[in-house]
Amino acid sequence: MKRTFLIFGMVFFLSGCVTPMSAMQRRSIESKELEGNFDDAFKSTLQVFQDYGYIIKDSDHASGVIHGETGIKQVWLRMENYEITATLEQFGDNIVKERISLVKKVKASSQYGTQEDSIIIDDADLFQRMYNDIQKEMFIRKNLSK
Repeated sequence: MKRTFLIFGMVFFLSGCVTPMSAMQRRSIESKELEGNFDDAFKSTLQVFQDYGYIIKDSDHASGVIHGETGIKQVWLRMENYEITATLEQFGDNIVKERISLVKKVKASSQYGTQEDSIIIDDADLFQRMYNDIQKEMFIRKNLSK
């Protein structure tokens, strides 16, 4: 009994120590400056999103917005999918600023109704891999057009 209480107390204490990420911290993970032009960055982002399994639902070249999502997967008694959005903007002659946001959507149904949750993904390694792949794709496009 004493051991169970101690374990419960430690879990409760440690869960209270986690501080949520600030908007500026999340922005630093989600944003990147890419070397190249807007058209190559836009097309490369579309390509990489598709490579990562996202279905492009909407894109607007003029405003620099791309929106995609995965299919719905059933996990236990809930359904999950991911939504991804990128915004791109040309800065200077050879710099494109891009920000990618990724949200996990969870929907659970029971006899009491449906509960929906949205969880912001802040996996720095995942974003870095995506941006590396986008920059590689931009490099390939730039060199193919020569």
